[in-house]
Amino acid sequence: MKWEFTPRDVVRLLTPSILAARNRRRFARRSDLLRAALFGGVTIVFSVGIFAGFYRVLVYVGRFAEFTAPLTHQMLATVSVFLFTVLLASNIITAYSTQYVSEDLSLLASGPIPLPALYGSRLILTLFQSSWMVLVFSVPVYLAFALTSSSPIRFLVAVALVLPPLLAIPAALGSMVTGALVSVFPARRVREALMMIGALFVVLIVFLVRTQQPERLLNPRSIYDVGEFFSAFRTPASPLLPSTWATDILAAARHANSPPWFLLALLYSTAAAAVVLGCWQARALYWRGFSRAQEALPARFTALPMVDRFLEVMTRPFELRFRSLLLKDLKTFLRDTTQWSQLFLLLALVVVYLYNFSVLPSNFTFATFYLQNLFSFLNLGLAGFVLSAVAVRFVFTSVSIEGRAFWIIRSSPLSLNEFLWSKFWTALPPLLVLSQILTLVSNHFLGASRFMTVLASVSILFVCFGIVGMGVGMGAMFPRFRFENVTQIAGSSGGLLYMIATSSFIAIVLFLEALPVYFYLSAEYRGASLERPLLVTIAALVVVAALNVAAVILPIRWGQKRLAELEL
Repeated sequence: MKWEFTPRDVVRLLTPSILAARNRRRFARRSDLLRAALFGGVTIVFSVGIFAGFYRVLVYVGRFAEFTAPLTHQMLATVSVFLFTVLLASNIITAYSTQYVSEDLSLLASGPIPLPALYGSRLILTLFQSSWMVLVFSVPVYLAFALTSSSPIRFLVAVALVLPPLLAIPAALGSMVTGALVSVFPARRVREALMMIGALFVVLIVFLVRTQQPERLLNPRSIYDVGEFFSAFRTPASPLLPSTWATDILAAARHANSPPWFLLALLYSTAAAAVVLGCWQARALYWRGFSRAQEALPARFTALPMVDRFLEVMTRPFELRFRSLLLKDLKTFLRDTTQWSQLFLLLALVVVYLYNFSVLPSNFTFATFYLQNLFSFLNLGLAGFVLSAVAVRFVFTSVSIEGRAFWIIRSSPLSLNEFLWSKFWTALPPLLVLSQILTLVSNHFLGASRFMTVLASVSILFVCFGIVGMGVGMGAMFPRFRFENVTQIAGSSGGLLYMIATSSFIAIVLFLEALPVYFYLSAEYRGASLERPLLVTIAALVVVAALNVAAVILPIRWGQKRLAELEL
């Protein structure tokens, strides 16, 4: 393998990806344009929300001259550290797919291509795939900082200078970490380990943010207490971290100070050094790692007789065909340990969710009765959103996870209707248990009335049926049988549409129940007769139940029709 190469070689290797993106845009169908419009609309909404939130906080902080400089510097440091760590974790995971198991690598590896050119092109692809979303959502944050600074243009120029090396350094470091792991450990185990690292990283970020106790801002005391809160929110500020250099550069530009050229040169030289070191590592380890990445390593956990017997006993009460599908799904889940990492995210989500309610003030200075029950009612929407986030990962993907073996389902005596309903009944029990835990425990912490606790429990029971039904049905309407990672299914346009649909569904349920609940709570608070408000509330629950029946049956029917039209 020769080492002489020019930048033109890297461009040539990237040309197929560029042409493929151009052709997808040029020959896009109407459905592709609708997906692009959907993604663009959601991105704009989230970006505007992020900008508005940061801008309002920065304007508020700017009213207090004695706190403005340290607080804004600390917020800049937090943003820089968060971006750097998220980019590093994302690049470690993405590098495995782009540099070792991508479908076009077998053709490229067999050609007379200089290894530095191959490594450079794969590094650029890794950087783009892992960083574009972080970059898009960081733009409104920096724009808010710019518009609240004394020199907006200078700050934006500093951002444009800082971002390229801040993106390149995590990409090079992530590629080196992945290359070292793939060359030492079995490839499939490395994939599982990388997914576990990503999940643990997200869990760590969630708990680190949560341990700062932002609920202290709910206590309306003096600005000095708010200042103490921000001063306690410390971020890693080691002078050896590139995020610290970026923070100092941006802080200087924000206050129109002379730019620290040394730190800027340090950022760019570190990025160049990281790329060169990665190239040297690739020379020593890449082909060994690439060879090991082509090996298959069978999963052994489900081959244990004890596990087989346990699964057989657990599924024995069910009908034969349903039992066969259930066994297959359970064994598939146990074999794919990358899905286990999602359980860490689920556990962290539930713990943080419930902890948030446990630390809310237990008493209020006004309208305690209304506030407690209002929070309990709004908690119904929050619990529904948590269920949707879990379902998009485990329920929406349940059809597509069959992969290229879906033809076996089609050729079996099992009808598509039975197949989809088996997915529904398999996913429903765990989500029902989770929904009741979220609702009952959080209402206990809130001190909600018995009426609100029962209403929330019954309502979330209905909502859970609708969320699972829409997950199975829309997963069948937007199948993706070719994927490298299950998370690609949940992050597809179909997954985004499912989240929008379930959020709208939950909002409709809250709207149907809001007025009857208000009538009932008002009557209870005044000591009036509860008979009529109770009847209205029951009528609203009947309408909600009917809505959930439609949310279960219609998507599954439409999904069945869509699967029947597929050409395998």
